[in-house]
Amino acid sequence: MQKTVVLIPIFLIATILLFLGCTQQPAPSAEKPVKIGVLADLSGDYVHLSRGLPYGIGFAVEDLQKETSRPIQVIMEDQKSCDTRETVTIMNKFVNIDNVDIIIGGSCSSTTLAAAPIANKSKTILITPLSTASSISDAGEYVFRTTISDFLRYKAAAQLAYDSGKRRMAIITETSNDAATEISSGVKKSFSTLGGEIVIEEQVPSKSETDFRTQLAKIKAANPDVLIFSVTSPKQVGLIAKQAKELGFSALFIMPQEIEDQEIINIAGDAVEGLIYMMPGNPPESPRYQELKQRYSEKYNDNVVPIDLAESYDATMLGVKAVLASNGTKEDIKSKLFEVSKTYQGVSGSVQFDEKGDVNKTVLIKTIKNGQFVEYKP
Repeated sequence: MQKTVVLIPIFLIATILLFLGCTQQPAPSAEKPVKIGVLADLSGDYVHLSRGLPYGIGFAVEDLQKETSRPIQVIMEDQKSCDTRETVTIMNKFVNIDNVDIIIGGSCSSTTLAAAPIANKSKTILITPLSTASSISDAGEYVFRTTISDFLRYKAAAQLAYDSGKRRMAIITETSNDAATEISSGVKKSFSTLGGEIVIEEQVPSKSETDFRTQLAKIKAANPDVLIFSVTSPKQVGLIAKQAKELGFSALFIMPQEIEDQEIINIAGDAVEGLIYMMPGNPPESPRYQELKQRYSEKYNDNVVPIDLAESYDATMLGVKAVLASNGTKEDIKSKLFEVSKTYQGVSGSVQFDEKGDVNKTVLIKTIKNGQFVEYKP
């Protein structure tokens, strides 16, 4: 297991991989530091899922240090591509050795679900800015998230397909990912309820698979007019789209997850033109969102804001503010988290937690047009 211990504000980095092997101890202080454990994916096939996580945490802690004299210590660990065994090991370290106050993460829903029992048993707040599986709503009283549930995404995907006049749906699913399988199940149910037909379902059994022609040939033979991509790897999304177009697909492509990764366009080129996808509706008109976006772009010379940058920022702000407002007990930190979420103005939109630790946000529908990620307009 690789470990990173960082005292903020010396935190922001040029790339998340710089966290690996980098250790800095907190400076001496008369006050006990607020300790944040971070479940991230810093190596392997799912690095893209955590790309915005360290930046969002870094900007948040930078801002928090202007509000409090309490030192803030970030302990970031690598789940190594959503490996649930790594997650369990890291969680036990966080609660039994590091004695963290809060935990931010994980990335894949499977790792958040693996972390949940340990968070609940130790009464340690776990806030995920990334995991979207609807089952997380019932993961326990110490589990929260600042991103939207897949329940909202798959309903939006099914409705859009139906409203676009599509009646014959095919689905290709990454079966090794909990969120992906839940999305497929939800889309299927929602589309069928609307009156559509599921003509075929195919699987992506491994995140390392690169040849999808067998599955796509079967899908094409079923003559769908819409194809749902329930896949999380940008590389696989790009390859599926490219190989589908090579086989002569004319169906509408819809992906209920966010996919804003340049690798998809680099691989698929024109094959992903018109692909529609769903993501949390960060309010682009919000001054706070625009400010965070500008800070990131100026600091890293990158105009494509990483997925969940704003959600990671909000998760950190909420968690630390709850710790600072509490009497220090785990129970009171949870109580204060609910209170803080009622008045905190989220950069990513509404972040008031309901009784299940979920937030109520809109779904933003986007598409790829002329090689750019833009808002979808029917």
